[in-house]
Amino acid sequence: MEPTLTTAQLNELRELLLARRAELMAQMQQNRENLAPPSEDEGAVLQRNVAREVDQTLSDIDAADLVRIDHALARMDEGGYGECGECGCAIPFERLRIEPQTQHCVDCKSRWESRQAAR
Repeated sequence: MEPTLTTAQLNELRELLLARRAELMAQMQQNRENLAPPSEDEGAVLQRNVAREVDQTLSDIDAADLVRIDHALARMDEGGYGECGECGCAIPFERLRIEPQTQHCVDCKSRWESRQAAR
């Protein structure tokens, strides 16, 4: 497949991915700090436990997004970045700017979301 992204576009997208990766790493660090067990003298332990569950869920979401970012960076290095993982078509630069870690074109992503909604 002929590359559809210019070097400048790839560089811009790499910077977006690296910035988002750094942001996620900072969020995950904060979430890990929030997951520390509550102290005995802490009031409203139930509220603290709920907050800990939220922090754990956010960490899980961030970890999944981090995997997608690392996958996108690896695809850049391998030369396959910007191709839909399902149909193989080129993902438009505008879509990649919005979600640089995406692995699917709009059509394939829409079909996937429709299947998920039908479950």
